[in-house]
Amino acid sequence: MLKPFRTFKGGYRFKNYKGQAAPTMVLNQLPPQAIIPLRQGFGTEVKAQVKKGDRVFAGQIIGRDDNSISSPVHASVNGLVEDIKRMNYFKRDINMVVIRRIDDSQEIKPIPGHSSEWGKLNTEKMEELVYLSGVSSLDREGIPTRFKSSIISPDDVKHLIIHGVGSEPYNISLDLLLEGKLLLNFFEGVKILKRIMHNSKVHLAINAHKRNIIEQLEKLSSNLEWVEIYPLEPKYPQGYDEMLVPTILGQKFPYGYSAANIGVVVLNIQAVLGVYKAVAEGMPMIERIMALCGPSFKENIHLKVRVGTPLKNIVADRLRDDSPRRVVLNSLLTGFELNDFSLPVERTASHVIAIPENKHREFLAFAKAGLRSDSYTRAFLANWLPGIRKLPDTNKHGEERPCISCSFCEEICPVRIIPHLLSKYVKRGIIDETLMNYGIFNCIECGLCSFVCPSKILLLKQMKEGHEKLIMQGCDRTQCILPYFNLKGIEEYRGVTKL
Repeated sequence: MLKPFRTFKGGYRFKNYKGQAAPTMVLNQLPPQAIIPLRQGFGTEVKAQVKKGDRVFAGQIIGRDDNSISSPVHASVNGLVEDIKRMNYFKRDINMVVIRRIDDSQEIKPIPGHSSEWGKLNTEKMEELVYLSGVSSLDREGIPTRFKSSIISPDDVKHLIIHGVGSEPYNISLDLLLEGKLLLNFFEGVKILKRIMHNSKVHLAINAHKRNIIEQLEKLSSNLEWVEIYPLEPKYPQGYDEMLVPTILGQKFPYGYSAANIGVVVLNIQAVLGVYKAVAEGMPMIERIMALCGPSFKENIHLKVRVGTPLKNIVADRLRDDSPRRVVLNSLLTGFELNDFSLPVERTASHVIAIPENKHREFLAFAKAGLRSDSYTRAFLANWLPGIRKLPDTNKHGEERPCISCSFCEEICPVRIIPHLLSKYVKRGIIDETLMNYGIFNCIECGLCSFVCPSKILLLKQMKEGHEKLIMQGCDRTQCILPYFNLKGIEEYRGVTKL
């Protein structure tokens, strides 16, 4: 059933950024050495099932712990285990299995028991395949199975939200992910998930501008009462769980916790395709589609990359040499700046973004026409002239000044808090229940407040600082949550996220 167009108050529509990845797929070369983190996606770190000197094959489980909330981890190449060592991986210390590749085979050993006629499999077998493939670790709450892959069981899931909104400044091409037979595979994946989470209502949230995809999904689901299709405005941060739940279900979100705590599972398109490939083809989660975005790449394309591939093997020959650049993983607003390119790709990676580094002061930048600049005020030409490609860079384009109470941050905030007011309290050292009363724990750290601030105040940084100081003083966000929600799996969720 096709539902009416929906959106939310606040947020921002990023459009016409130069460097969007074309709907072209290239198979990345196998790395000479794969570095496999033993913690990927949702869940705790698993125990190594191999030792130094062991020979492994692509698709073999090399890490597993059925007694903790986790999902198995696999070797991504045929090779020899050179080392198992602890490394700092994006602010977490994680054990890594280092595998030296010994041949060029692209073959991946399938998981036993899969079937292209998956409808003949019982639910227990489908859950086992999803778990053993590792796809159960994807997204913020994992995919519930009878194994400990999530904080809730499949029976606890009331709603399954599957989204392809594309609300970031740079996005993976939805047309590429769902072209041809892949759309049918995706919908088969939706049916498999419905079998596993049999009590759930399924909601497909799709970019409202992708009319062709919406029409095809509407035809495929025409006889299914349990599927609803929602055309959504691709306005950032619509792809966040915190925005999808209230937009689609009309429910409040327990900020600071996950959708699973209220019986909702949120998955992206790649996760659902991974479910289909696990159950119908027996494919473990050792490949990832990544988009190379931004004007500092020679070519903006999509890559199919093996998990464990060092980032240097992805970007080394693809970056422009004509100017300094900054490279960011996953999100232009909230991703990790990459300084160590020896770090590997893991199964939730989605983007590598490279934009020009610009530290030069621009005289009277605020008075220029801004032909290729983005602007919340719509005063700059790039916001309304068709065909103009915006050029992102790292320059703040101004100096930090006192707050002018313009309320831009308040208008754009998707969770309706007042960043400039909270910022003033934090600056003055007023760290008490006042911050809680003004909703600082509701901040989802989307970064829009800092993006639109004409005074260049680091609002997000100050919000994080206030949040951390409240925690240090013993303030607990559950005081703002528990009176209004009956949450499931609280302790399990805390156990995963605190690690």
